[in-house]
Amino acid sequence: MKTTLNVFKILVITLLLTGCSSDDDSGSGSSGNFGTIQLSGADTASVGSSLTVGNIDPDGLDTTGTSSSVVLLDENTSIQNGELVPTDFLNAFVIVAAEFTVGDNAEVNKAISMTILRNGEEFSYVCSTPATASADDTDCGTGFSVDKIAKQIVFDDTTVINVDNGTILTMNGTINY
Repeated sequence: MKTTLNVFKILVITLLLTGCSSDDDSGSGSSGNFGTIQLSGADTASVGSSLTVGNIDPDGLDTTGTSSSVVLLDENTSIQNGELVPTDFLNAFVIVAAEFTVGDNAEVNKAISMTILRNGEEFSYVCSTPATASADDTDCGTGFSVDKIAKQIVFDDTTVINVDNGTILTMNGTINY
């Protein structure tokens, strides 16, 4: 699973910084306002206090390599042909949220990899349940869930760690798609 979480980290960062500009959301699977995630912690001075989900890739397989993930994006970023396509290269976010089943043969139950761009500055966050070294030993918490049947992702006092400075960001909100 360490490899999978590292792939999530690398994938989100790499895909966010590549691609070309487009107004077509046809590849993202859905487009609209799916909810807002409230943020708290020291990093909110830099990243803001909320993220509004405007696009979702509910399958995740082409983008992340696992069908257990859902990719949440801002309104100006979409997924086309398995690639991220941002229209705002200074302010964007990508959240890869995954909840694994026994059949997935994963070492963790849940994981988040998140990259936020604010004014061109990149902030990367991770967590896993149970906590692992590849997620900087940060547990997502019991309030985080990805229910692909109900098409709902819940962040209830979900904690992620900034991979560069070690600060904790807490996430709260429900995303329905």
